[in-house]
Amino acid sequence: MRSICRRGLLLLALPFLLLGCVGPGLLSDGSSVAMGSFNNGALRRGRKLPDEGPGFVVPNLWKERSANYGTDEIVSAIMRAAKRVAKELPGGTLGVADIAMKGGGESKLHRSHENGHDADLIYYAIDDEGQPLAPVSAMPRYGAGLRSQKARPTPGVLFEEFTPRKFDVRRNWALVRALLEDPEIEIQFLFIHSRLRHALLQHAKDRRENGELIERAEAVLKQPGDTLPHDDHLHLRIYCSPSDRALGCRDGGPLRWWRKRYKYMPPRPRYDSPPLLSSLVSSRNSVRTLR
Repeated sequence: MRSICRRGLLLLALPFLLLGCVGPGLLSDGSSVAMGSFNNGALRRGRKLPDEGPGFVVPNLWKERSANYGTDEIVSAIMRAAKRVAKELPGGTLGVADIAMKGGGESKLHRSHENGHDADLIYYAIDDEGQPLAPVSAMPRYGAGLRSQKARPTPGVLFEEFTPRKFDVRRNWALVRALLEDPEIEIQFLFIHSRLRHALLQHAKDRRENGELIERAEAVLKQPGDTLPHDDHLHLRIYCSPSDRALGCRDGGPLRWWRKRYKYMPPRPRYDSPPLLSSLVSSRNSVRTLR
């Protein structure tokens, strides 16, 4: 009888023992897992953004780099936003540059983009007649008069030549609005040059957009002070999802909008029993980088 009981206990414990063997980060529902932070992290089971889809495309330069992996949340949000902009303002195509490498981790070209929560979105552009222009394998900078300038030189990167263009205020605002109104993500930052930020916010005010939406846009649209000014692309960064936060994802910086929602979220699940599961989660949270 004692032998039978021991066998039964072993069978009950086996799934948890197997989880312990495969290591931290695999304890999830099978979806993507953002680990660590945006500048010291990794990405497990990252989802690949398709090379193209309704309203968006990954230009050849970034397609060949294969850095278009992210969490399920950010990849789905980009696809939804691009599709919405294309429906509201037909003709434009969103260019998507780097998100993260397949397993996340360090990148030679970025100080972030490590856990699948960052994405570089190439600004929509128009010609002098106001007609939308397709994105190319380059990141035009937009200066005075919102007109394009040469792409910023980047070591090891050969940008494609492009025709003169202007920053498309209407579609770029529609993109910001679509991302902010997406209920499936919480945006921490949309990094952008202050000149372009002003143009978008003024456009929103002229359109008499919802006041709370404009307030949120003012809060998340920021020109960073410790890196390039982002006059050539919009840098999207989202907060950790509740499930990833429980598995070791860490948010850094201000939590203003996330806290507002988190206040009404159900309490974080407890892992009191069995003990092995609790210790596994603790070890998972201690992981800083997994390549």
